[in-house]
Amino acid sequence: MNKKNILIATAVGVAVALGGAGVALAVSDMGDNDGPLTGETLDRASNAALAEVGPGTVTSANRNDDGGSAYDLEVRLDDGTAVDVELNDSFDVVWVGDYDNDDSSNLSNNSSSDDSSAAPSSTASATADTSATDQAASERASAEAAALSAVGSGRVTDFDRDDDWDHLYEVEVTLDDGSDRDVDLDANFVVVSIDDVQQ
Repeated sequence: MNKKNILIATAVGVAVALGGAGVALAVSDMGDNDGPLTGETLDRASNAALAEVGPGTVTSANRNDDGGSAYDLEVRLDDGTAVDVELNDSFDVVWVGDYDNDDSSNLSNNSSSDDSSAAPSSTASATADTSATDQAASERASAEAAALSAVGSGRVTDFDRDDDWDHLYEVEVTLDDGSDRDVDLDANFVVVSIDDVQQ
């Protein structure tokens, strides 16, 4: 009978230790939301991104805790084009563009809808790309207009969509006197800083 109690106590002790380790792991993961996606989260994010931009391969998928989006994915389309896709926590696409190229409107498949050699599925992909391109162009226009309004006048010489924690857009404006102003804006196109001076 004593042996039975020892075995039961040992089993309970092991279960408690494993349960405690699981809780410790879960708690330690709660504070760090950056990092690569895995499992079901990776599958859902990849499916959402590919549904938006068309056939391709997800080459990078990470959590994002900068406040702009929940997930950042990089997709290599079947035509070789690299596209960055941002998703919210519901796996809805919130932005499509190319971080490595300042122009977010490079998403077209470089094939016209009249191209008879195009595969039938490229029409759906081109439609998704056009929608994403329109959204990116609209965001860019809004960010540029807000930046120009903040500095008075000039012309936009550079635009970047950024993933810094305090801003989502960076717009460089060259003033009439030739000097440059760097304007950082949040996701709502509110100026956060001009030349790194908080507003």
